[in-house]
Amino acid sequence: MRDADDTTAAEERSQVRREWAGVALLACITLLLGFAFPYAEATRNANERPRLIQGMALVEAGSWAIDGPGAKRLLPGPDIARSPVDGRLYPNKPPGATLTAAPAYLLARAHARLRGAPLTLRRYTWWARVVGGLAPTVLLCWALWWGLSRRRDGARRGGAALASVAVALVVYALGTPANAYAHLLYGHQLAACLLWVGVFVVLDGLRRGSAPWSAIGGALAGASVGVEYAAAFAGLPLAATVAWMFVRGGRHVRIAAVAAALGAVFPVLLLGWYHARVFGSPMATGYHHVINPEFAALHGQGLLGLGRPTWSAFYTHILSPASGLLWWAPAVVPAIAGLILRARDDDDTRERLFARVALAIVGVYVLTTASLNFTGGWRVGPRYLVVILPVIVPGWVWLVEALRRRCQRLFTRAVVDGVGVALVTWSLALNGLAGSLWPHIDLTNVNQPVSEVLLPLWFKGHAPYSLCGALGVPGATLPALAALTAAVALAALGLSALARRLSGLTLALGVITGLALVGATPRVFTPHPRADANLRYIERVWEPPRWGGAARSRVLAPAQ
Repeated sequence: MRDADDTTAAEERSQVRREWAGVALLACITLLLGFAFPYAEATRNANERPRLIQGMALVEAGSWAIDGPGAKRLLPGPDIARSPVDGRLYPNKPPGATLTAAPAYLLARAHARLRGAPLTLRRYTWWARVVGGLAPTVLLCWALWWGLSRRRDGARRGGAALASVAVALVVYALGTPANAYAHLLYGHQLAACLLWVGVFVVLDGLRRGSAPWSAIGGALAGASVGVEYAAAFAGLPLAATVAWMFVRGGRHVRIAAVAAALGAVFPVLLLGWYHARVFGSPMATGYHHVINPEFAALHGQGLLGLGRPTWSAFYTHILSPASGLLWWAPAVVPAIAGLILRARDDDDTRERLFARVALAIVGVYVLTTASLNFTGGWRVGPRYLVVILPVIVPGWVWLVEALRRRCQRLFTRAVVDGVGVALVTWSLALNGLAGSLWPHIDLTNVNQPVSEVLLPLWFKGHAPYSLCGALGVPGATLPALAALTAAVALAALGLSALARRLSGLTLALGVITGLALVGATPRVFTPHPRADANLRYIERVWEPPRWGGAARSRVLAPAQ
């Protein structure tokens, strides 16, 4: 009896340690993402500016319009639309991200008052990015950790399996364009958080026959459409799954399926109310009323710029070394392999169901993105595919589990580990530089942003605002090195159970290979003829100034 009690106590202590390991991991991810604040007020980021203005207008004037006193005379940029209802200006994007900018404005104003300093555009932008970009990313990572730290039978995973989950989270949060968009108020990370947490909760609720759980998941997934219109395409596989479960399931499952559908409809109806109030019809969006002639021409083709798939669009968003998915998030390839393996599993589990839905969503998004007639403006990687990147985490974990079972030869495991570490190193270096240094990449005059923008800025010692900027530590150095160290340490535990005598050599070769690939980009790609002029512009608007201090920022006085 005493032995059983000792075993139970040991298991409880082990579970507590694992819970604290998850807390520590998420704290490190939060610190590394929040460490640097890449900001240059003179850039006037066209994707952020109208959302920031609309957030101020909601608080100061109770209005969605961005051309009133609540706008504080800020120029909104080209991403705006004119309402046929009242003739006023509004962002051409859905209002979901604005609902994070408004509370961020309240926090920024309270912060300024607490410090006894005027509220500036820089301070407001920082809070808006924290609330609308960083917080959703961390919440999504927490949800993925919570869901994947348990086995298919609901029990806790072992230490090696938890390490693979940790590696996958580090790769996703720090080694994909999610890193850059966690530093911006673009809405992609908020949409990804709402969509994938919603999908997971809906599927879990359906399998358990829980109507409240399913309704919550449906509402979250539906709310993602109010942040990013393209999330509606992800709803197609999810809706088909809910309908299939309704037909195949029992009474409780059918009730849960109806609850999921009703939950998803509610935020969509709210979005329709916004459209009707601002643009005159529930089906009219800001893209139907854009005032920029070039944008109007693009969005006027097909369904809001969506036509038939083309090789040019597929190359731009998937293969291009400037903005392609395979360059900026190569971990998506092994992740999809992991999803395929789990989707073919014989066990009828929630993981198999999630894998099948996730693969369908990825396929729909790739097809949709390959059908766009525009590229995405200022971006890091394929910004319209950022919402599918969370599939890297479960896919990576499930692939590692399969490799542990099937790769029994030591040499094979060493090769797999070396390739995995090189992949992680490459991804962390590219996305760490972009996210912490310069996420406002304009590809108009750039052939390869790593060699023409990011590495030159790094080598010249440019540093953004950061938590330890006062100490003179480059703002991109600490998070990049810390993330790299963490990835190597986790990879040693998580990629496979290699013999200790080979682990160090394998990891070292993988890191060297990954860094060598990054360093080779200037020699491989021919720079754009205007690349030097583009770099000079970035250096001219750089904040903080090259030799320290802080640039002046516009004071946001209360609306009159």
